[in-house]
Amino acid sequence: MNTTDSQLTFQICSYLLNYPDQALIDSIPEVLEEIDSLQSSDTKQELQSYCEKVKKQSLTKLVSTYINTFDFGKKTNLYLTYMSNGEQRERGMELLFLKNFYKLHGFEVTDKELPDYLPIMLEFAGQVDEAAMKLIFERYLTNIEEVSKNLNDGNNLYGHIIKAILLELGKAGVTNTRQRSEAL
Repeated sequence: MNTTDSQLTFQICSYLLNYPDQALIDSIPEVLEEIDSLQSSDTKQELQSYCEKVKKQSLTKLVSTYINTFDFGKKTNLYLTYMSNGEQRERGMELLFLKNFYKLHGFEVTDKELPDYLPIMLEFAGQVDEAAMKLIFERYLTNIEEVSKNLNDGNNLYGHIIKAILLELGKAGVTNTRQRSEAL
C-alpha cells in the first residue's frame, strides 16, 4: 500500500463527505485532478462516479440528498459511535478516547465537530502514519461497513465515497478484529 496515495484518498473522501456547498461543486474539476493522480483504479472509479453525479445535480438537490442520507438516516449517520452507542454513557467514553488518541498523534480536533465524525476521522487518517490509521479504523470498520450496506442500493451518490474508503482500508489490511474495549 502506498501511504501517500492512501493519505490523499482519505483527504479527498473527508472533503467530499463534508456538508455540500457551492464551493464543493465549483471545486469538482480540481478534485477530479487529484483523483486522477491516485494509483488504485477501483478507488479512483468510485470517486470519479461520485464527482460525475455531483456535476449533474443542483446545490439544492445535493444538500437535500446529504440531509436525507446523513442527518435523518439513523443507519447512515456519519457519527460512527452514535450507530453503536446512541446517546448512552459509553459514547462519551468513545468520544473522549478518540479526542485523546488524536491529540497523542498531534492532531487537534476543534469543538465544532465531534471526534467520531467520519470526515474528521478521515482527515486524521490523511495526516498520520499507517499504524495510527489502522488502530482507529479497526475499531470502527464495522460501523463504516454498516453505513456502506445501507447506502449501496445503487442510487445514493454517497455510497461511492464510502465504498472508496472501504477499498482503501482493505488495501491497508484493516480488519474489524479490534474491539472498542481493547486498549491501544
